[in-house]
Amino acid sequence: MVNYLFLRAIEEKFYSDKYFFRSIYAVLLTFFTLIFCFVSNEQIHKLIYVIPVVLISLTSGSALGLISASIFGISIVWYYKSIKIDDITIILCLALLAWIVGQISQINFHYALQLENEKKFLKDLIETFSEGITICNSLSYVLLCNKQIEQIFKLNKGEIMGKAEVLLWEQCSIPYHKWMPNFMNMEAQIGDKTFLISRFTLKGPEEEENCFVTVINDITELHQQKNKMQRLVTLSAVGELAAGAAHEIRNPLTTVRGFIQLMQARWTDPKLTDLGQLALEELDRVNGIVTSMLQLARPEQAESKMLNINGIVNETWDLYTYSGMSKGIYYEKLLDETVRPFRGSDKQIKQMLLNIMQNAERACSKGDTISVRTYGDHKHTCIDIRDTGRGISPEHMEKILHPFFTTDPAGTGLGLAICNRIISDHNGTMKVTSELGVGTTFTIVFQVHRPSLSLMA
Repeated sequence: MVNYLFLRAIEEKFYSDKYFFRSIYAVLLTFFTLIFCFVSNEQIHKLIYVIPVVLISLTSGSALGLISASIFGISIVWYYKSIKIDDITIILCLALLAWIVGQISQINFHYALQLENEKKFLKDLIETFSEGITICNSLSYVLLCNKQIEQIFKLNKGEIMGKAEVLLWEQCSIPYHKWMPNFMNMEAQIGDKTFLISRFTLKGPEEEENCFVTVINDITELHQQKNKMQRLVTLSAVGELAAGAAHEIRNPLTTVRGFIQLMQARWTDPKLTDLGQLALEELDRVNGIVTSMLQLARPEQAESKMLNINGIVNETWDLYTYSGMSKGIYYEKLLDETVRPFRGSDKQIKQMLLNIMQNAERACSKGDTISVRTYGDHKHTCIDIRDTGRGISPEHMEKILHPFFTTDPAGTGLGLAICNRIISDHNGTMKVTSELGVGTTFTIVFQVHRPSLSLMA
């Protein structure tokens, strides 16, 4: 960019209609050459005129070069008071030299300026791409990159240009030395983001030299949408299964439960009575699973109204904490009184909070702490549910919201899936962070309800 501006400045000063700067340069150089020649040995002063003529023609063009050659020719005639064949030959050679050098200079300059324009066009072009682009030479040093590369690698161009490309990929999930010279759509992980990388080989400016163009596309959001779609497909399958099986399962369960209760009344053996009670409890457990499946697939349509998250937490705090406190778990409640209301179903939000609190309780043991904190801004209302329990292993993090996934032998794997469904139905988001041996944090974010302008008017 600096070279381009410098050449543009020279063009404006030396190759525009304004001759001021180049004329001053030519006059000064001619004047000092004449003074030098007149005070020097006469045997060398004719030949020395070649130097200023070439310099003036090279920097100021053919016209001023010819004028300077003419002035030097007049000085020769004036100095010798006569015209000889050798003098005429020197004058003509100076004029021809001025014209040729001036033409070559203009051609070279415009060619260099054209190259700079093309280079600037290339820079501007790659800046328009939404993908990150790097161009490296055969030694894998970065020659060119766009702003997207700065955002991807959190580096300034000054820290990238001229440096080895391998430095950019130190955190890549696929080591740089394993890359092929050319490939398409290689998926790689850098930190917590996923990228699609393609690499092409181009002919370089020098013979037998190649350049490598690397195109980097951030597909993290696309992956998240893909995972979300997979969960929706799973939920849809669960819904179809639940809708078709609910009546088919519940009716026999009701019949079997009734028969067991009738037989219990006639059993005299206490052991049979206990076994009958156990059978009833298992039937109730199956019925609960069916109910959860129906709730996941077709949540109950409750009345939507303005909700205050602090009020819901306070109303149900004793219900949420009673079981855990009896196990020696500590509870903390940190509520921000400035949080704004959002629209939704209080029944479903209560159930969502209960499921997460029960999940946290199962991860904790005596002495652990479960804290509930609310906060927000003018656009969002947030609630954090954090426990200091055993945490979630990294390989399970992507599966915890999937229906029927559970690490608890007594669990159904539907609790968090139902929570995720309720939050999605309320246009909210849920983020889970966890570390083994440290604990887990569920962060739920709802959009603040803002009345329309018509209602406000």
